[in-house]
Amino acid sequence: MNRSMLAVAATAVLALGALGTIAVHPSAARAATPSVAPATGTETSAPAPRGWQRGRGERLAALRNSPVFQTVRNLRELERLYLIDGRAQEILPMYRDLLQRTENPAVRQFAYQRIARYELKPGDVDKSITTLRQSLDESLKRLPQQ
Repeated sequence: MNRSMLAVAATAVLALGALGTIAVHPSAARAATPSVAPATGTETSAPAPRGWQRGRGERLAALRNSPVFQTVRNLRELERLYLIDGRAQEILPMYRDLLQRTENPAVRQFAYQRIARYELKPGDVDKSITTLRQSLDESLKRLPQQ
């Protein structure tokens, strides 16, 4: 739904509530009313985000600028280009080469998942299971001892 449809629906609910046709909770009425000052027509400031939403934009920006995110994005783009060009057989060697070249846990996990996905496509489930078990073994080795 777009904003205009939501505004029309909210107005209808408030009108029916005012007529006594349906009961409208007071907090719903406050939430449905637009945040526009009546005299000037300018919007009032929105309340500050609470809880996990605080700083969300900064965290997303930092994530997008991280080397891991950029590496995964480049790998996905390479994979897409190989598929477009009809060279899907080069995807598995690319990810296996990646596993030999990096020790980053997040990138290795991504590579293992993609390898398992492409090994599953021909229908050989055992190869995919072996790859995912190898990834699980690596992940378990990195877990802190309790």
